[in-house]
Amino acid sequence: MILNFTFTKKYLVIFGLFLFFFNKKVYPFPRKNFFLKKKIQIIHTDFIQKNEKHYNNIILTGHVHLKYSKYHLFCDKAIFYKKKNKFSGYGNIQLLSNNNRIYSKKIEYSKNILKVSKNVVLFQDNIKLMANAISFNLRKKYFQADQNVILFFKKLKLSTNILKYDFQLKKVFYKKGGSISYRDFLLSSKEGSYFLKKEKIELNNEIKLVNKNYTIFSKKMECFFQLKKLNFYSPTIVIYNNQTNNFLSAKADPFLFGKKIFFTKKFRIHYNGKIIKGECLFLDYKKKYGFIKNVFFEDPKIGYLIGGYGDFDLNSGFFSLKENPTAIIKIYKDSIYIRSDTIEIAFLKKKSSIFIKAFPIKNIFFRNKVIQGKCSLLKYELSNNSNITHLTLNGNPIFWINNNQQITGDDIHLFTKDGIIDSLDMTNVFFIKKINSEKFHQIQGEKMTGFFRKENMEKILIKGNAKSIIFFDSTWINKSSCGMISLDFEKEKELIKVSYLKKVYSELFYFPFHILFYKENLFLPKFSWKEKEREEIKTEKNSLLKQIEKYKKKLN
Repeated sequence: MILNFTFTKKYLVIFGLFLFFFNKKVYPFPRKNFFLKKKIQIIHTDFIQKNEKHYNNIILTGHVHLKYSKYHLFCDKAIFYKKKNKFSGYGNIQLLSNNNRIYSKKIEYSKNILKVSKNVVLFQDNIKLMANAISFNLRKKYFQADQNVILFFKKLKLSTNILKYDFQLKKVFYKKGGSISYRDFLLSSKEGSYFLKKEKIELNNEIKLVNKNYTIFSKKMECFFQLKKLNFYSPTIVIYNNQTNNFLSAKADPFLFGKKIFFTKKFRIHYNGKIIKGECLFLDYKKKYGFIKNVFFEDPKIGYLIGGYGDFDLNSGFFSLKENPTAIIKIYKDSIYIRSDTIEIAFLKKKSSIFIKAFPIKNIFFRNKVIQGKCSLLKYELSNNSNITHLTLNGNPIFWINNNQQITGDDIHLFTKDGIIDSLDMTNVFFIKKINSEKFHQIQGEKMTGFFRKENMEKILIKGNAKSIIFFDSTWINKSSCGMISLDFEKEKELIKVSYLKKVYSELFYFPFHILFYKENLFLPKFSWKEKEREEIKTEKNSLLKQIEKYKKKLN
């Protein structure tokens, strides 16, 4: 049966609407008089009637099948309202065209709005859309799906309560909260847009991305699933393995989730109590390996590292920093300040300890300027199982105590107990204690052991071919050689006792100090008091503290 209306121009717009959604090759909206060239066919209906009392309504009931061009509409009941320019269909609605289909319980058309409702399911190519209702707006060229909306597209699933599709932009979007699942990713946000052709998602406000390895929080980001790439345009937090104490916060830049690589310009990493800040980050989150520059590193057990560039391996517990980095290493209540070319930290899980290596040391401070110096290589091990730590200075080490004691040698080993320097060992040592600009106590030997009390050297033992020059007053000097020399100090500076042990040979000299003839007897052969170097190093601590504060402010 062919239904040929003289008033069908506006009714036919119904089927024109289906064209713009199901057929991409034709105009999405009808040209003028386009549909008048074709007619609606009634393929089947059990009953047909016309109701004159109700605006000449036409009612079709029972297995209704209508056809327009290549579009088929199936329903249990259909009503055409002539004067209201309205159409309604009820019960088991099916709108079919090739592989494109809409299923629902009700369909309505009025004033350029087509609405399908009650258990709506829409299929188009790779798209499946489920909702309580879908409204198609002919003039504004979009449709809106409402309540319990679920969109499936390839491997992606989008869930929300209100979803709109812009046919001109080919863009799906929501503004009142939604979630997207893709493979092992689950994304949620207040607002979101999905560009179907580009397979691109833009998310805004309260964004949360959940993966089996990490959770990401952000305010603005975009996803390219074909490229396996995430771009962040706002401060972002990445939490690993649901450990809220282990996370990365960053300002922006891309995350390649296919290669498990993250890039950012300004970042902060919190990992097992450690904090790493910087201005550049390359991170392979699977291997937990990364590259950084302009770094601020903080660990409550170790202290601070700042400056330079380097890399880290969170899996093995290795951290390396180069290009003039500075470190402040905590030793209980005290700290060691280090400036060097390279600093390396290894967290030794088996030993439950931390190993630090720095080289070469340009300057080093101990105990609030009480001890300061430099060397080619520093090694330090901090054990969780012991209150004793070991600090080694290799390669022509030199340091000063209280500005008036200078020690040089091959190797220096410093031991701390309960966070306080307790003793030191040294080989091929040369010890100098300054009295004034012209007088110096001097001792050299094969091995030296020093003992500290609070912040000061309390006792020194020098063994093996020990030689010394000791000033007793302004006119008496003792030159000696023996197997061992013992020195006792009082408080900060005063030498109060000298003991010579084992095969002692001693000479006592008396002379007026101004006579130059005796000057050769005032110094041992390798004597060298490095006043200039000491003063240069002495001024460094304040600048380092200022540098640390500057980094903190810059990277916050």
